[in-house]
Amino acid sequence: MSAKTIGLLASVALLALTACAKKAETPVAGADQDGEAVAEAPAAAAVIEVNEGEPIDGDVTLTVPVTVMAGAEIDLSFTGPANRGDYIDIVPRGYSQTSGELNYIYIPAAAKGEKLRALTAPGDYDVRYVLELAGTRIIKAVQPLTITAASASLTAPSAASGAEPLSIEWTGPGNPGDYIDVVPAGYAATSGEIAYAYAASGNPAKFSAPGAAGAYEIRYVIEGPGGRKVLASSPLTITPPVANLTTPETARKNAKLIVEYEGPMRAGDYIDLVKKGYVATSGELSYFYADGEFANELEMPAEAGEYEIRYVMEAPGGRIILDRKAIEVR
Repeated sequence: MSAKTIGLLASVALLALTACAKKAETPVAGADQDGEAVAEAPAAAAVIEVNEGEPIDGDVTLTVPVTVMAGAEIDLSFTGPANRGDYIDIVPRGYSQTSGELNYIYIPAAAKGEKLRALTAPGDYDVRYVLELAGTRIIKAVQPLTITAASASLTAPSAASGAEPLSIEWTGPGNPGDYIDVVPAGYAATSGEIAYAYAASGNPAKFSAPGAAGAYEIRYVIEGPGGRKVLASSPLTITPPVANLTTPETARKNAKLIVEYEGPMRAGDYIDLVKKGYVATSGELSYFYADGEFANELEMPAEAGEYEIRYVMEAPGGRIILDRKAIEVR
């Protein structure tokens, strides 16, 4: 065999080995080695190096979704000088000032994967990369963003007795900070609620009804930049539960008195002893919890006089006295 032929065969073998090596390193997109379809591996996210030194200028790119729901986190990507004072903000569409932004996130936080939140009010906005350079702010990139209205619904009871545990099914955006609350009927504020549960705590939302009888509303409230908004409400009527005490009319000083009772036995309910006419639901002379487990025994005072034994219900919005019986201590 000639030297030329040997050289040619060696070259062919080397090319074959090279081709095999390349096949192992870069498989054909969309298929495995047997020709079966496979998912393509996602491209690695660009790593943003924050400039911790002297701020510099430079080219900037910024990408945001066309639309996002009210209160949601915004997926954004960017490149640029990434000075530690640079930030990405949200402003009304066409807004040109570099103060008075509606929400913002500093570049170091965005580089770590923290999210910019959309406003709770729907409308047309701009997302901007703002460069902080020698005390001067420069808008380097602007992208339009439309925030669409969020919606929610509630499946809740229309009536309940005071302090009854409630279970409320909901649909909604479930953004961080969203919550389901109960307020008096017609209440418009988004603070001062009687009871609430965060959407993040689970579905259905669970809390106790108000203790006082009356008309109320259960609401889904979205939390986010721009302020809280009520997305859905459902009416709720509260009726008072019934309690009954069975006590003697008189008792001896320092005696231990057995009190029979019936009542809703909500968590925290108790039977107490107070001076006659006492209206506060704290400062009692003695008490026991009305949970069916505590010994239903009250210790009478050392001082003779007129007293009352009361069934006190623990409830959102304040304790409610459901029954009272007069007793004379001799």
